[in-house]
Amino acid sequence: MKEELHRLNCFVENKPGVLARIVGLISGRGYNIQTLSVGPTEDGTVSRMKIDVLGDDRVINQIMLQLRNQVNVIEVTSRLKG
Repeated sequence: MKEELHRLNCFVENKPGVLARIVGLISGRGYNIQTLSVGPTEDGTVSRMKIDVLGDDRVINQIMLQLRNQVNVIEVTSRLKG
């Protein structure tokens, strides 16, 4: 399968340690984060993370499944970037 750059959009609880856990989850499985952006939403209890990851559909689906299993993750979506 062809590796392509995907943008993962995650809405997460705005709590200490959530960013570190998510980055560790992705990098700990040997996947490289190309870019990462985190910022608040209008709701101060929720942050939005934009994570660009290079991988094929199987890799991206696996990452999304793992992210959705995290207690502090509210929603995860993916799209091809570019």
